[in-house]
Amino acid sequence: MLRFLLLLLCPLVLHAHQIAEIAITLEIEGDTAVCTAEVDAAYMLPEFQGDEDEEPKDLVWLRQQGPEGWAKISEATRTFWKDCLKLEADGKELDWSLDIPELKEASPPFMTEGEPEELPMIEAVIRATLPEGVHKLDAAWKEPFGVVLVVTVRKDAEAEVKPIVSGERMTLAERGDTDLAPVPRSIGDWIILGFHHILPLGVDHILFVLGLFLLAPKWRPLLQQTIIFTIAHSITLGMASLGWVDTSSDQASRWVEILIAASIAWVGIENLLVKELGKGRLALVGLFGLIHGLGFASVLSEWLPKDHPEQLAGALFGFNVGVEVGQITVLLGAFALFGWWKDRFVWVKWTGSVLVGLAGLILVIERLMEVEILTFL
Repeated sequence: MLRFLLLLLCPLVLHAHQIAEIAITLEIEGDTAVCTAEVDAAYMLPEFQGDEDEEPKDLVWLRQQGPEGWAKISEATRTFWKDCLKLEADGKELDWSLDIPELKEASPPFMTEGEPEELPMIEAVIRATLPEGVHKLDAAWKEPFGVVLVVTVRKDAEAEVKPIVSGERMTLAERGDTDLAPVPRSIGDWIILGFHHILPLGVDHILFVLGLFLLAPKWRPLLQQTIIFTIAHSITLGMASLGWVDTSSDQASRWVEILIAASIAWVGIENLLVKELGKGRLALVGLFGLIHGLGFASVLSEWLPKDHPEQLAGALFGFNVGVEVGQITVLLGAFALFGWWKDRFVWVKWTGSVLVGLAGLILVIERLMEVEILTFL
């Protein structure tokens, strides 16, 4: 069981990073696509990528780098974006240039603007010339540590926010009656995001699903529980996206994360005290689903189409389908390794439940005390 848990958590270790996403705005101006990226200057340097133990840098750090350090950051930023981002017009890769205007100034704005403890954010401007009569503009994103690229595509009054998971290709704009316009996200885009939020990013949800498997390793009760869980978290996710529930504050988000950790600990410990699935467990799964939905909402509320309420139902449906597929994938892995143990499964149940319960308790302590005990949780 320990090996299986480590196997499932391995992608999370490999995808460790200081940041979860990079925001970029794409504006189409005639025959030019202009992308303005808000980047953490420290993350652009290879030595600070892929290490969760590395403390985030601040503006003080950026100010201390001086012209020589800024030149290094500028070159590293160009390399990062060339390696990670490809823009394609009708399937053909575009050449583009990158510029960081503020790093060229004798006295960059960040030397006097902003609080010292703020993150060292800088603007990188990417420009690409579009071929005449182009019908479709795509972006391919591949970031080695799983950072999500959140693209806001603007054209006049139209705007679409399109999160792109690492390794994914997405159409950003298509030609309408006259020129290129932002493309709304499809249900398929949301399914990919939902799946990605479970595998490899959702360590909380992986542990929770494993806890359910350990008590009742049979498909019918497990599907029943995961469906209840998905319906429950879709309710709170929808309420948050409509503004009926607000978890945007740091304090609210922190307590939601603590309760999610407590739900993992509860499931693991309860597995040691009960012999079979009962109605009480089903009710708890629904309750915990509501809490986990608030956790999803704190991350995804900014991605949901608030300006296009007609797209909300499709977004929630697709995202939750992706989550359900991710959960079933975790269960398939568990069945492949332990479904045939039969009489010896009691040892898997006890060992696995102790590990799940212990992981949940460690997460509670980490989030309650704001300390880090295990970096991969």
